[in-house]
Amino acid sequence: MTTRFPSIAQIFAPRHVALAALCGLSVIYLACFRYDLYGVEEGAARALLLNWSLGSHMLNPIAIMGFPDLRALLLAPLNFHWIGDLTAARTLAMFFTMATGLMLYRWAEQQLGDEVALFATGLWLIAPLTIDQADSIGAGNFLILACVLSYWSSGYYRASTHATPGNYFVLLLLIALAVSMHPAGLGMAAALLWHETLLQRPARRKRAALYIGVGLMLFFILVSRAGWPALSFFVSPAPALTAVLRGAPVEFASFGFTLLSAGLLLVALAAGIRRSRDDLFSAMVLGGIVAGLLCADAAWAELVLTYILFEGLRGLIRLNDRFGGEGLIRRRGLAGLLVMLLCTGFMLADKQYLLSNRASVMHREDRVIALLGELTAGMDEQTLVAVQWPGRTMLATRRGALPLPPVRREDPDAFLHQMRGVAFMAYDPNSPGKKALNRQVAELSNRIHTEAMLAGGIILRLPDQQHGEKKADAQRGTAR
Repeated sequence: MTTRFPSIAQIFAPRHVALAALCGLSVIYLACFRYDLYGVEEGAARALLLNWSLGSHMLNPIAIMGFPDLRALLLAPLNFHWIGDLTAARTLAMFFTMATGLMLYRWAEQQLGDEVALFATGLWLIAPLTIDQADSIGAGNFLILACVLSYWSSGYYRASTHATPGNYFVLLLLIALAVSMHPAGLGMAAALLWHETLLQRPARRKRAALYIGVGLMLFFILVSRAGWPALSFFVSPAPALTAVLRGAPVEFASFGFTLLSAGLLLVALAAGIRRSRDDLFSAMVLGGIVAGLLCADAAWAELVLTYILFEGLRGLIRLNDRFGGEGLIRRRGLAGLLVMLLCTGFMLADKQYLLSNRASVMHREDRVIALLGELTAGMDEQTLVAVQWPGRTMLATRRGALPLPPVRREDPDAFLHQMRGVAFMAYDPNSPGKKALNRQVAELSNRIHTEAMLAGGIILRLPDQQHGEKKADAQRGTAR
């Protein structure tokens, strides 16, 4: 009698193999991460600092910067045991990224087919930009998470006969999460309204409830946060397009990578723009790409990467099916070649990212923050600095930091008066919106001294006004 042993496929289900692969991938993520206090996105740094100040019951200057984005809610579990631990925050961001990858696979399996789901999700997870967004706790992966959760929640919302079922509030919370992090959230909100009201044609009460709920949520988020104070608007999209394939952070745009990413995006748009009417996820990502051009940063690049991988690969496979012949090479040769090229390029970029982090290579803005930390190391803990990146500065220097003050062109002395107690000021003079501050500093060049000029910004030493006031008081007392 012959004994038949079960095959590996019978012992291990596909989901078990996928989970084992994710466990191995998580080790790669952890190896690529930074383990210092730098490299965190400004919005994430403000959310973490506010969470930690509440969890430790300590006052923090970050509270004066207004309402944080809703990443603070997702990162709130760190307050139970990991207050002040940046490694735990990066690990939690990695878990969110893995969960997003699983949901992306399920969505693509339903909408795009098994082949696209497998290859596109795998490429998305090993892309250097995705790893960087998890390492920096960036908004890009959270925007994709909001889109894919909205896709799943919208199905339950449509199936309900009530005007405001439970999933209605889930959709509003997801839109609030996206809008609070990035202007791309406005495009996602518009895509949700277009898809769920104009295309799906729900009942009148349901349509009105969705318009009112999304409108009120957008008003509350935009007013409470005063827009997006941590982001720079109307910047060139070239560095972000370079980061799509090479990974972030990118200090200088590469013409070749920019042109290649733009070309792939146009191909993906040509292949998938018609699907936006039938698929909410694709519509939200596309809306985020359009609205996110207001602030084309690494988070916007993550949306572009996701659209290129899923919609572009689907279009390429359909093109292969139409013009290919019999046999595996003819039917999948073009798609297979692109997957191999992207996989090889992504792995080489991941290796470079790992080596850069091991060598503690800093972004140019982080180098400014590090030098500022050295200049203030021997000063009193109550001494403050005013910087363009207060969240990242407080996280790295463990010292209070304030945002840049408003410009007082009519009264330069009033500008200095409002800077009492501030020893240094640091910002990037070439960033958008800093021309007025540059003129203010130039007018006070006899009293504000340049401490250092780096590629990422300038550090200015402000006069010790408290000492000057005490000296003036002493002189007045002597005269009397």
